[in-house]
This record gives sequence, structure tokens and C-alpha cells, in this order.
Amino acid sequence: MAQPVAPDYGQQFLFPPALEDWVPRDHPARFIREFVDQLDLAKLGFAMPISNEGRPAYAPGLLLKIWLYGYLHRVRSTRKLETACRDQLPLLWLTGMIGPDHNSLWRFWRDNRKALRQVFKQSVKVALEAGLVGLVLQAVDGTKIQAAASTRGGWTKKQMQKLVAALDRELEQAEGELEQEAQPEEESEYRLPKKLEDRQVLRQTIKAGLEQLEQDGRGHYHPKEPEARRMKCEGKRPFAYNGQVVVDQSHGVVLAADVSVEEVDSNELVSMVEQAQQNTGAAKAVLTVADGSYGSGAQVAEAAARKLNVLVEPQDGGATKAHGYSARDFRHDPVAGTVTCPQNQLLAFSGHARQKGQVVKRYRCGVKHCPAAKLCRDSRDRRVIEIWHHTPAVQAMRARLAQAEAQQQLSKRGRIVERHFGHVKQHDGLRRWTVRGAENVRTQWALINLTSNLRVLYAQWSSRKNGSGRKTD
Repeated sequence: MAQPVAPDYGQQFLFPPALEDWVPRDHPARFIREFVDQLDLAKLGFAMPISNEGRPAYAPGLLLKIWLYGYLHRVRSTRKLETACRDQLPLLWLTGMIGPDHNSLWRFWRDNRKALRQVFKQSVKVALEAGLVGLVLQAVDGTKIQAAASTRGGWTKKQMQKLVAALDRELEQAEGELEQEAQPEEESEYRLPKKLEDRQVLRQTIKAGLEQLEQDGRGHYHPKEPEARRMKCEGKRPFAYNGQVVVDQSHGVVLAADVSVEEVDSNELVSMVEQAQQNTGAAKAVLTVADGSYGSGAQVAEAAARKLNVLVEPQDGGATKAHGYSARDFRHDPVAGTVTCPQNQLLAFSGHARQKGQVVKRYRCGVKHCPAAKLCRDSRDRRVIEIWHHTPAVQAMRARLAQAEAQQQLSKRGRIVERHFGHVKQHDGLRRWTVRGAENVRTQWALINLTSNLRVLYAQWSSRKNGSGRKTD
């Protein structure tokens, strides 16, 4: 009768096991080792340890391999990575049985944040060389991810003003009492008690926060994460950061990744498209599609001026009305300098005005008995059309979007980029940053998107190792 399979803990090896036999030839750990070994870490900006005394430092390549393997398997804690280096066989193989402590792993992150972001850019170049980037159609979008700081620890501008006023009164009263109790000869050595010194520090922190709010035009501030802002995120408004990406249609390779502290996307279009262009070295203008949140008139005009091939629904001109005319229904001729209404009536130029730091041209309707007056005029019985410097670019974009082919390309945006965000939040579980501060968040976002690119590269690498011959394009 066959015996059940059970471990024999007393079993010994005739020959010692070879380290190379511990993982299969197509294991992700082998891919990570091959990817990192091909990088010129010094050229990418990694701090190269040079020490003639004390304990030798860990090699940057070793620590980078650990971080990449951790992110690939959704392990982003330094302590969990330290434990995994002792417990997980693939990491034992990848590290050569060297187990760095969590402090060494964190110092590597802290000292090489810019270099880690450069590794993401390097993954784009590798994907490009592997034929995994189509350079035909790409999509840009952003997603809000909650900050590591607790929302309950944040302050509103009104709360900060009240707290500063209360601290001022308390400190003024306490200092007055101490000055009355102090002897004349002791006045030169007078110091605030520890409790009042803490209040002074708190007061300075709040005043610095109020100055920051004044500069940014915000209404909320977090003392432990002053760069984070309240954003609409998963049905709530916690302190968050806005993760931006540009994704290629062909295999979903992330071409550009950055983090914005702005609550809206209206200023991000040009910078993200140019970052993707820089990372890929694309000489031709790849078509980029974006949703309406990127369609500010200034960005549409700047994209046109820089000859960036973008498709986005412009925000300017008001919404299309079911019954009546909005500003977008009026035609502006930049050559003749005229504005024509939907009834083919010319509007008269009425002068210039200054709005939002820009000079705009104003045109007024002078027709007294127009059959469409009720559809055209506003609640004050007037029709004033303002022409901004970006109006021609906005009109050109709307004319382009009127074509069926442009609408078809724009409709592909969600399939290209939205599934990437779904994968990041659901599969990778990144619904909250695990680091604080915009600089660290940018680094984590780069590593998250680097991981996404590594999965695409690994699929091709694995099929080649297995000799499946499966096409990857």
C-alpha cells in the first residue's frame, strides 16, 4: 500500500544545492536581475558607496532588485521587505542570501529618489526597443489617491485663524504675568517655560500654514503633510495627491508619470504630453486623447502652439443649450477680427476688458429686432461675447472634434488608461500613499508605474525564455 507523501526533515543532500536551481528559468526574480544588471546605475544618478572603513555598504543594484521585486508582489513596507528577504525563496535567490535590514532599505530609497524615477524612464526606453510601444495613440489621465496623513488631523483656514488668535492672547497674557514676577536682575536670563515654547512653535507652524494657504488660494491645510490638498477621491474629500500618467494604446506601457498637487487636471495636458515625448524620443507628434478635464482654453492653445497632436473636449464657451445659444455657437474670424452669431449677424466690437490677468476683446449684439433674441440674450437682456487669446485654438479643436474619425479616436481613451488605474488600485492595492510629502509620493508613483511596465516586459521576456513564439505585438 502506497504511503502518503510527507516531508522527511532528516533528509540530507549528497551534494550541496546550487543557488541557480532554486527558481525556474522564467521566474520574475530572474527577469528583475537581468533588468537591473543591464542598467548603468551610476549614470542614472544612484549614490555609489565608497568606504574604506567600517562595514561595507550594500551594493545599489542589490537594494534596487529588492525594491522592484517587492513592488512587483505588492510589498512596499521596508520591514516586510526585510522579512521577505529571510523567508521567501525567490528573494533569497535574488539577494544571494544577503538580507539587508529595513533601515538600509529606507536609506536607499531616501538617498536615491530622483534616480528611482530615472529607472521608470529607462523602462520606457527598454519597452520602446522591444517593440512594445506603438507611438500611434496614447491617452493621458489622472487619478486622486489619498495621502498617508489622516484627514482628521487637517485644519481649515477658519480654524487656523481662530487658533492663532487664541494662542496670541494666551502667550501675551502668560508673558505679561512672567515679566511681572521676574526680578530686574533676572530679566536678561528670562526664558519661556517649556509649555509656552511649544505654543510658540505651534503658532509659527499655523502662521506658516496660513501664508501657504494665501499663496495657493486653498482653504485646508495639514500640518504633517502641507503639500497635500483636499480632493474628490472615492466619494470623499480627503487630503490627496493627483497621480498623472500617459499610457500607450499598443500594450499599455506607461510612457510618462508624475504627481500634481492640484485638485484639477486643467493645467497638466501639455506637460504630460511633452514628458511622454521626451521619454520616448518620439520625433513625430503622437496622437494624445484626454477627457474634458484637461480641456482648458489655455492648454488647448499652448498645445497648438507647440504642435502637439491632441484631442480633448474644450471647456471654454459654456455648455451646449437645448433651447438657446451659448458662447460656443458664435463664430470668431481671427483674420477679419469679427464675431458672427448663429443668425449670421455681425456683432460690433465694444472694446477691451481685463480678466484673469489677460486682455479680452468684447463684442456686443446691436440688432434690435432679432427673431432669435430670446434664444440669444442673457437674463440682463444683453449678449456680450468675449474673445480670448485661446479662442481660435478652441474653435479649431471643436471643428476637428466634429469629424467622426476624431470622435472614434477620443472614445478609445477609457479603454487605454482607465483600466490602468483600475489595475493600480485593485490589483496593486494602492488606494493610499504609504509615504509622505510630494517628493516621496512622486517616487512611489514612478515605482508603481515602473512595475506596470515591468509586467509588460516580463510577459515578453517569459515567452522568449519558454520558446513559445507567442507574438507580443
